[in-house]
Amino acid sequence: MILDAKVTEATIQATLLNGLSGVCAQGITAYRNKSFDEVELESILRFVVYSALVTPPNYKWQEFLERKWPSRTPIDEPSPDSKSDSKSSEKLSQTVVKDRLNITNTAIKFILDQSISAPINTVAFLYLMGGMTFQSNAQIWSNIQHDFWPMLIAGYRVWPLVGLLNLSVVPFDYRQLVGSTAGLFWGIFLSLNKMT
Repeated sequence: MILDAKVTEATIQATLLNGLSGVCAQGITAYRNKSFDEVELESILRFVVYSALVTPPNYKWQEFLERKWPSRTPIDEPSPDSKSDSKSSEKLSQTVVKDRLNITNTAIKFILDQSISAPINTVAFLYLMGGMTFQSNAQIWSNIQHDFWPMLIAGYRVWPLVGLLNLSVVPFDYRQLVGSTAGLFWGIFLSLNKMT
């Protein structure tokens, strides 16, 4: 699959930030234990690989949602020049294109993201992390059964707010960065709670 420049940039940003989350979590663990004996560089590497794998499809998903239901839709207003010069019909026909938040589209995207993307990403996390630690399919399935709901519910304490902020305020080109920055702290949470 050939990735476009924006997907590649988003993947690099997410990968670096998720790697940093692993480093931070390992640093916190070492500080708590007053020892570097339990530092797991493999855990950091798993976060990096996970990010590299899931960022492109997540970016494309968000791109699809934005294309299908744009957050901001144009409104046409007469320009200040056209109001002041009533003699010129050409100037009267000029308009300035502005946009506004489309609440319906934003709500649709928010609901789809939280009801489809969140559960899929939770399963993907548990599956990929299990696979990267060479767990059997039976063990991975057990992890999904045991950890899916607690992880999804914990995620719903964070991600709806991030998602709503992203969809309503942040321009599309910066949404992945905002999400990845929030993911930095989420990754620390997951690492510290041994969900990796």
